[in-house]
Amino acid sequence: MWFIAPGSALIGGLTLAWVYAHGWTNLYGDGQAHLAIARKLVDVPPGTTWWERYMQLGSPWLPLPHVLAAPLALSDTLWRTGLAGSLISCLAFVAAATVVFQLTAALTRSLPAALVAWLAFALNPSLLYIQTTPLTEPLFLATWLGSAWWMHDWTPRGRRDRLVLAALCTLGALLTRYEGWILLPAGTLWVLWSSPRRGWARLADVGLWTGIVGAGVGYWLWHNWAIYGRPLEFLEGTYSARGYFARHRDELSYLSFVVGQPLYAGLVLAVTVVICATPATTLLGLLGLAGQAVTAFRTRWLDMPTLAVLGWLWLPPLFTGYSLYSGNIQIYPLFLNNRYGLVALPALAVGIGLGVAYLQARFPKQPVWVAVGVGLVCVGQSLWWLRDGVYQLAVFQEAYRVQFTSLGRERRALAQFLRSQPAFRSLLVQPSGGCVALFAGELSSVIAQGGLSYAHILHEGRAEWHSLEKSIPSTVTWLVVGRGDELERKLQQQPAGYEDFTPVWVSEQGTFRVLCRNRPAP
Repeated sequence: MWFIAPGSALIGGLTLAWVYAHGWTNLYGDGQAHLAIARKLVDVPPGTTWWERYMQLGSPWLPLPHVLAAPLALSDTLWRTGLAGSLISCLAFVAAATVVFQLTAALTRSLPAALVAWLAFALNPSLLYIQTTPLTEPLFLATWLGSAWWMHDWTPRGRRDRLVLAALCTLGALLTRYEGWILLPAGTLWVLWSSPRRGWARLADVGLWTGIVGAGVGYWLWHNWAIYGRPLEFLEGTYSARGYFARHRDELSYLSFVVGQPLYAGLVLAVTVVICATPATTLLGLLGLAGQAVTAFRTRWLDMPTLAVLGWLWLPPLFTGYSLYSGNIQIYPLFLNNRYGLVALPALAVGIGLGVAYLQARFPKQPVWVAVGVGLVCVGQSLWWLRDGVYQLAVFQEAYRVQFTSLGRERRALAQFLRSQPAFRSLLVQPSGGCVALFAGELSSVIAQGGLSYAHILHEGRAEWHSLEKSIPSTVTWLVVGRGDELERKLQQQPAGYEDFTPVWVSEQGTFRVLCRNRPAP
């Protein structure tokens, strides 16, 4: 249907405009960090080499979202407001919703069933909010669903151009979120099983697929080795999910009960899926998938293309469950990482479409009314969840609550102080950078809201950072120090030049302090 893509754009665009008008597009700390990486790629001091720019990609976050957002992050407005990432997310939402419709239509051969699946996906309240943020979930959904569509299109005809498109989409998913990594071995088996060719020609299909998608894994291992000296830095490093949990073990110890416990991990993920997908969508999706299973059992015939697509759609949710079980991610329903439940939404939406097609086959005299009934349920439950805007949504509350914690208030106070100082504003017109030293990893929102520029910051992505414990460069005139952060640990070594700085501001609870050089550097 011609209106699916424009309709998706209208829904996503209006939601983005409304959320942006309320100032809620960039509440997530992870989203702010994604934009910080994108901005650091383009906001650099004069004379910076391309390799020094490239190193700003860092680890453990995968690079594609940051590379795509970098051109938009050149704009101060788009970067500071978060729109540089939100626009990417909104476009990805449009693509993902359109593919859900096309994929369901291909599987069910029923446009009404596909329309209901599209409604379940495009009107999902949690996804509607997340697609207004700079988070990576919408881009992952778009690339992952694109790979499902092209794999399904390739299977019956074996056209290699379709296989290349499927591999490129999978490569995009793999370079966006780690849930996409499970698609490499799964796709290899799919190609090996489904290729219409024989002998060496079949192996050529497998090699084509594996070469394109596997290049992403190889590249990321090389990236981590080239910058950090360890190929698995993204998994085991200081800033990995595992490393973050280790650093905050005491305050996050309540999350460890799922590690090594498959039942608890499964229950936590299931609850998170219900929270994100909504109970009605979860129930209808599972019933639709059950109807497909009943049909297969009665007819004693498995529709292998449909089975392959459904398996493809369930792989990332299963990988998320394994990551939770193995301790590589943390989820606490209603409070932490609720958005991880969105990974099951495509399978549930397609399941609803399959359920509508099943009911249409059971009640052939009322096929339209079956679709209308289920569609009204999908629309009605979305309207009910959004009756007070996004306030009811766990994915919104999780980010919104952080603004009112003591740390959130301290960060806002620091940003307000920096923004109010003419001395900081004057740094932006200086020809060389490195005038403010701070640990940027925890201060992405402060840098954006405080009016600073990465080109004028000496941060952990700059080569000079690693010698700060010995001496403070003469170009540094300000120090922004967080309690217990990496800069404070370096200053505890009493580097040369530290005696020239005097505190000029301390936050109410002492979380942050700002020091100014009180005499010219020699």
